[in-house]
Amino acid sequence: MSNILKISTPISGYENNVSKQDPQMKNDVGIKNPVNPDKVVRADSRAEYGNERGVQQGLSYESNFGNFVRTLANIPRASEIMSKMLFSGMRNVIEAGIGTGMAEEIHMLLGMLEMNPQKLKEFLKSQMNGSNKMKGSLFELLRGVMKEAGSVELKAGILDFLKKYNDMSSGKHIMTNIKGELKEIESYMFRNERAGLQRLTQQLLPHSQENMEKNIKLLKSDIIPFLGNYISETRNLGKIRDLINLLTFNTSRYENGNLDGVVDAFKRLSDFPAFRRHFASMDRAEIRELFQNIDFDRAAGKEEWSEQFLSLLRMGAEGKAGIENKEDFMTLLHGMLINESVYMPVLHVTLPFILDGTPVFSEIWLDPDDSSGGGETPGESGVKLLLKFDMKEVGFFDIFCYYEEGKMDLLLHYPENLLPKEKEIREGIADILKKNGMEIRYLAVEQGKESIPVSAAFPQIYERRNMVNVTI
Repeated sequence: MSNILKISTPISGYENNVSKQDPQMKNDVGIKNPVNPDKVVRADSRAEYGNERGVQQGLSYESNFGNFVRTLANIPRASEIMSKMLFSGMRNVIEAGIGTGMAEEIHMLLGMLEMNPQKLKEFLKSQMNGSNKMKGSLFELLRGVMKEAGSVELKAGILDFLKKYNDMSSGKHIMTNIKGELKEIESYMFRNERAGLQRLTQQLLPHSQENMEKNIKLLKSDIIPFLGNYISETRNLGKIRDLINLLTFNTSRYENGNLDGVVDAFKRLSDFPAFRRHFASMDRAEIRELFQNIDFDRAAGKEEWSEQFLSLLRMGAEGKAGIENKEDFMTLLHGMLINESVYMPVLHVTLPFILDGTPVFSEIWLDPDDSSGGGETPGESGVKLLLKFDMKEVGFFDIFCYYEEGKMDLLLHYPENLLPKEKEIREGIADILKKNGMEIRYLAVEQGKESIPVSAAFPQIYERRNMVNVTI
């Protein structure tokens, strides 16, 4: 069967990310700098960084992107761990001799994941909305302007606005981080200075647009200078200095999210004709009111179960679920953090739920503006989606699809035990698509020997493999 989606075969060299060893080094018996006539070496006879380690066109493990790829490679294991925990009702963790507090947390979380089809639909919408804060008609129009913009200045202006908007929408979270960093800094200080920092920290107000100016002034005029003087007097250049650097970075982000700065950045865009074609003329007061009335907590789609799940992960990573389970919880945390990476060009959502008594663990990878050429119209973009889900006592499924202008290409991999029902599955999928007004351009239903690699479905994730090492 033809495979027009071209995702059955993984891209060579990306899944294992193993750099090939230099043939000249295979017989190295301990010589640190063997002579290689094919290479130009430095004056001190040492090879350049990277080539000395055999890294040529592959990924550099020392780079930030290399670290991202290694974390990405652990996602299948994180999915496996989560599936086992969900399918067993986390019984294996509960039986590890943990306290009643941890057991109650697990029991409460599993209760929140109990759903019927209607509740699952609402749950899915909420989680997808919460995964992308830059949604709605405003940002759809901005995306349209970015596509049409021929001016570098306009694109830079839009990106500057988005950066300020992102910092404004994260203001509450940033202030929580600042307070946490100040608390950690206190643990590295002498008693008298610690008391002085505590007095200053207590003056920080809860985050709001009204309190932001006072908080910024306190941080820049009092708290950061106080810490600078402490470093100068004690010559403490250890962990506390790193924390202070992080504090100043978050203070800068907090200030960058000031409402007036966001309004000014948006107002400057109206100087460009390409922007005015999409946006009606608004004065500064109207723009300010637009952004002032946004409820960012509500827009983020916060759910009680998300807070419960994160609390459970934190307790497990601290060893409260048993030392033998600590590594599994750390793997899950790393898998969750990859969603926030600047290298992640697609939306990744994790969805555990119990549907009418059947535990299911699923993951969604989504590119809502894919232009890789999967559709019939050259240059047009569509929606590319990879859905993976594992059902207890049923098996593992992969669904990969491309949707463009009412037309759908879809490939489904089903578990081996459902082979006798392939025709029924095919007809059911086709019926679902037709009921939702989609024209079936390509439909393949096959037994899945292996899981579809994320790198094959979304090769743009690895586009930066040969970029400059920017590790700090």
